[in-house]
Amino acid sequence: MRDDTARIDRHLLAVAAVVLVGSLLRLYALGAESLWVDEIITLRFATTYGFPELLWVIPAKQPHLPLYYVLLHGWTAVAGTSETALRAPSAVFGIISLPLIYLVGRHMFDRETGLVATVVLAVSPFHLYYAQETRMYSFLTATTLLSFLFLLRLRETPSRANVAGYVTGTMLTVALHPFGFLVVVAQGLALVADRWRSGGGWRPGEFSTLERTHLACWGLLTPVLALGVLKARSAVDGFDFIAPPTPADVVWTVHEYFSTTATPAAMLVGVLVVVAVLLAFRTLDRDRVLLVAWMLVPVLALVAVSYLLTPLFWDRYTIAASPAWFLAVALGITSLERRHARYALAGLLIAAMVPAVGHYYTTPQKEEWDAVTAEIETHAEPGDVVIVTDDVGRQAFDHYWSRSDVTVEDAVAGPAPGGGPVTNATEFQRLTHGSDRVWLVLTHIWFHPGEKQRVLDAVDDGRDVVRHRDYFGVELYLFANESDDRS
Repeated sequence: MRDDTARIDRHLLAVAAVVLVGSLLRLYALGAESLWVDEIITLRFATTYGFPELLWVIPAKQPHLPLYYVLLHGWTAVAGTSETALRAPSAVFGIISLPLIYLVGRHMFDRETGLVATVVLAVSPFHLYYAQETRMYSFLTATTLLSFLFLLRLRETPSRANVAGYVTGTMLTVALHPFGFLVVVAQGLALVADRWRSGGGWRPGEFSTLERTHLACWGLLTPVLALGVLKARSAVDGFDFIAPPTPADVVWTVHEYFSTTATPAAMLVGVLVVVAVLLAFRTLDRDRVLLVAWMLVPVLALVAVSYLLTPLFWDRYTIAASPAWFLAVALGITSLERRHARYALAGLLIAAMVPAVGHYYTTPQKEEWDAVTAEIETHAEPGDVVIVTDDVGRQAFDHYWSRSDVTVEDAVAGPAPGGGPVTNATEFQRLTHGSDRVWLVLTHIWFHPGEKQRVLDAVDDGRDVVRHRDYFGVELYLFANESDDRS
């Protein structure tokens, strides 16, 4: 008994240590990087509109639901709008996800599987990124895990508390992001497969408490589904930059859950993930069926939508599937009979993931708008003109810009929103007329071949490039007349 107690204590200490390390990773340098355009847009909505307005403004103007924006609105009123303050809620929910995935792994399989999955999530650079971004994806991960945790508990113990927990986790998941709906689809498919495999009847009176609760969630989601159908076309109008996914894109997306680099260590990670997943599914019981549905539906459904309706496949949109992949890898590792083999495979995987974590903290990950505006403010002269391509880029620029003696203009490059005209050479000449020095800030035109050179040629107009610097996600030029070479 004493030995068993000691083993339990060591196990819980290991879980606590992993959660602590994962927490420190999510809090480290939280506000070090600039806000980028998606964070700026989120901030603008959360601070421009009040609580009642957000409930209808967000569904009308964004392809999202308002829950995260409402939460951020209340948070900024208390904590302010610094980079650290804005990202703190995401970091907190990223930390909450760590004990949640442990509990899911323990309920679904065993405590060792839960521990290994927690370690993988703790050092996943993909999740580190979204735990340090002012967006809803870290929240979505936590609520997805909450939904699955209570699904497992409700399957074992049909209590009111577990019903309430499952409904709450499921509804929050959908309320945070439209693709949270795919979590509900995955659970529904797994429940159907479970009933079919068990040979149970299909009359409502024969359904379990879990199945009836799941169906009730579909009923509660009816208004959300109706809203999605009504604004499906307008919601995807701004996603023309996304190309239909190739098989390589899908594989790389899953690879990103574990490593976001293309180094030899990252390639080793890919091999180890494949080996562990194959080990995990040597048999296929009800828990593994549930896990397969969770792994695949949020990924493959977006592939199907991308080819049947409009391209919508983006790595972050699949984040709800990533905990299932971590659990599958953990299950494969812990399924090895020899303890030393389990330790070796787990240790090798984590060691191969660590370089990507180091890369995350030592290289820019977000558009460097603070550095761009600082350089211009430091070196610009009164009367200079600054041209920022891309409307959302202009919003990010204005967030950090403070000078009033320099003219700032915006220009349209690439396909214009709503099909409007791009800024042509004549319009560029008008914007820069009479100015010897023109700063050009290029962003978000990389998807449109030829646009960069067209804009450079239009701004050139007899001027020379006297300053040029590439920032992460932003490119900066200073054009000056030949007679004015000050920079």
